Amino acid sequence: MEDGHIRIKKVNITKSNYLMHIITNMGDKITSNEVDIFISNFLSYNIISKTEAKLLKVATSDNVLIVPQEYKDTLRANIFKNMILNLVED
Repeated sequence: MEDGHIRIKKVNITKSNYLMHIITNMGDKITSNEVDIFISNFLSYNIISKTEAKLLKVATSDNVLIVPQEYKDTLRANIFKNMILNLVED
């Protein structure tokens, strides 16, 4: 009979790795509510500043996406991903 064990290992995730993980796993569309959740999480983990959060929110809001409704979530995802990509540090 073998004794089982659990190994706990702390993984250090950098800001850049975290943001790249979000970008690569985000779909082609994202709702305004989903953006709000991401922004809230980014703020909670100190990934972005309050100013960056405001800019992300404004740039992806329905008020500025003056396209037919069926294109908003796709356009929002493209804008959000590109803005996050610019927060990734080399």
